[in-house]
Amino acid sequence: MAAFQILTRGLPARAEEWLLAQETPIANLPVLSEEDQQRARIRHLSDEQYARHLLLRQSARKRESEEGERIGKVILDLFEEWKAGFHLKGIVKRGFEPGWCALIELQAPGSGSKFFEIPLPTEDFSDERDRQVLNVANPEEIREYLRSKLGWGEYRAAAS
Repeated sequence: MAAFQILTRGLPARAEEWLLAQETPIANLPVLSEEDQQRARIRHLSDEQYARHLLLRQSARKRESEEGERIGKVILDLFEEWKAGFHLKGIVKRGFEPGWCALIELQAPGSGSKFFEIPLPTEDFSDERDRQVLNVANPEEIREYLRSKLGWGEYRAAAS
């Protein structure tokens, strides 16, 4: 279990996840419980459609969890290296916002705790061409982004 929380809301699926769910043979779809069958009827979906919906959600949830873990580990490793009082409390993804957000606590000597968040733009839903989008699979890119956002060079100089 991670030393931080991973919270997601909305779980938007990606096109490849949707295609995978649509192309999955019926025999490989999740078996629906009675409760699932009831939910399918309420939504006016066939059992097969609802099973594909569940498979899609499962795939998106797995991806989101893996991304959150990967980003959180990069942040934890960076904070351990710095030994500067930063503590990662959570990695949050809020529905259709463009990426993750790191919830951080800073325990500065003599001044108590300060909580803040840093947006981590790992997706872009806009048409802006110059917008920075972090590659979740590139830990060094995430580290450099955090260093710039946290003013690590300035922080180190002040602490020396």
